[in-house]
Order: sequence, then C-alpha cells, then structure tokens
Amino acid sequence: MPLITNQTSPTRARPYWRDSATHYGVISRALHWLTAAIVLLQFSVVLAWRGFGESELTLMLSSIGPHGSLGVLLLGITVLRAGWAWLNRRQRPLPAAGLSGVLARGVHMTFYALLIILPALSILRQYGRGGALDVYGIPLLNAAERDIPWMIEIANLLHSPLAWLLLILIAGHVSMALVHHFGFKDKVISRMAGPVSR
Repeated sequence: MPLITNQTSPTRARPYWRDSATHYGVISRALHWLTAAIVLLQFSVVLAWRGFGESELTLMLSSIGPHGSLGVLLLGITVLRAGWAWLNRRQRPLPAAGLSGVLARGVHMTFYALLIILPALSILRQYGRGGALDVYGIPLLNAAERDIPWMIEIANLLHSPLAWLLLILIAGHVSMALVHHFGFKDKVISRMAGPVSR
C-alpha cells in the first residue's frame, strides 16, 4: 500500500471562548459585562439612597443587590478576570500605540486595582466592627464582639473617595470607547461587543 504524503490537516480555529488578537472571547466578555452590571447596580443603589432615602425604589434595589454581597461578588469576579487576562495575555487585542495606548493600559490596571481594593476595604471595615458578613445568605464572617478602630478608620477614609474615582474612570472609559468607535471609526467596541471571531 503506498504511503500518502504531504497530507495537510485543516487549520484549527481558535476556540470562541478564548481571546484573539482582534476580539475578546466569550469568557472575557461575560466577566466584563457582569462586572459592568454589578458596578452599575452598586452605584444605582447608593445614588438612589442618597437621592430618595428609604423608599420602595431603594428597598427594591437593595433587595436585588445588597451592597456587601455585591461587593464580595465583585471581588471574586475581578480576581477571576485578572487570572483569565493573565492566561490570555499573549493573544489579546493590543492597546493602541503611543500615549493613548499607555493611558488605556494605565486606566485598565487602575480599574482592576480599585475593583479589588474597594471590596477589600469594606470587608476590613466589617471585620473591624465585628459585624457579620454574608453573600446572599452564605456566611463569610460571623458577628463578633470586637472594635478595631484603625480598620474602621482606614476604610471610612478611603472607600468613598476611591468609589467616586472609579465612577469618574468608568465615565471616561465609556466616553473614550464611544469616541473611538464613532469618531475614529476603529471599531474598538466590537472587540468586546461584536461577533466573536473563531
């Protein structure tokens, strides 16, 4: 029987759940938009309470997204995102060249830092107060009789300013994405919201 030579196998496409040089995969997209939804709900609850006090709206929003539960959930998702970004670091879309790319990378790194630091500060404050902490009914910290002033003070000092910094960065991030997409027409938004490339 003659040997068959020069037989080529079809090129294997990158799995749709992995990132590529032109688009983010399904996992990166899911983690990104889940993060966006949680952050939007967090700020909606805070702003609703500041604007309306205790009302049907604020109580409804708080029941959907208890601030502490969402914070812990956000911390876990951000750690997952950071790990997934590291695993895909060699095959993700590259930032733009020059200063705009440096700024974009810096903003994204700041996002990751804030999305870890903010929930961590809340957990630190809750622990310092001796309060219970649960995530949608699952206990993480039991109530205890303690008062650790430095934990409470550092959390009270930093949490609110850093949260508003996060909101400002989000507004800038969304604005620049829209400018790039509609002004520069470089289809930046399609990396995270367009068809997933295989």
